[in-house]
Amino acid sequence: MGVKRYVEVVSMSGRFPGEVRPMPLHSLVDLVNDWGEVPRVIGGTADRPYPSVDSLRERDPEFWADFPGTDEATLIETANLIHPVFAAESGMQCAQRLNDLVALSQLQPALSSRDWSVREVWHSARPDRALLASATLALIEQLRDEPDASRLGTCACDTCVDAYVDMSPGGRRAYCSVTCQNRARARTYRANRKASTSGAD
Repeated sequence: MGVKRYVEVVSMSGRFPGEVRPMPLHSLVDLVNDWGEVPRVIGGTADRPYPSVDSLRERDPEFWADFPGTDEATLIETANLIHPVFAAESGMQCAQRLNDLVALSQLQPALSSRDWSVREVWHSARPDRALLASATLALIEQLRDEPDASRLGTCACDTCVDAYVDMSPGGRRAYCSVTCQNRARARTYRANRKASTSGAD
């Protein structure tokens, strides 16, 4: 059944009905970190107001034009469902969590054509999960380009679990930002210095 659906060719003059476009990765990371409950709790910002939805729209107006009625509750739910993918402890766990999101948002692939140009498209049978479908597809496409799932990570700082996508050549990123990296280094330095001083006594 899945293979049959995948090879179905759909003639079209525009976008496939219900076609899902992947969310820009920077918007996805912002969504997860600013609206996800776990990053907010660990980061100590749970008691602060959520950012304005307009802050997302202003950064990627073309993408968010497809989601004019997106409310805060949808953003929070989507962020909470996506964060565990970044927090996966193995490639298998990452794949399983993405498979669960594919099922939840009822994402399905197909082929579309315009004249002789044939391309892959994804569509969702759950309009109420459209944002989740878009976020999930963004991660699928990222892993298609870079199969190393460890590049989808969460911050190693003790007081932060913000998500990040490691685009570095070496793939050794461990922190969501330079700020968290510097905090961790400073904490390690103080701890080492304290241990050295205690040892001298």
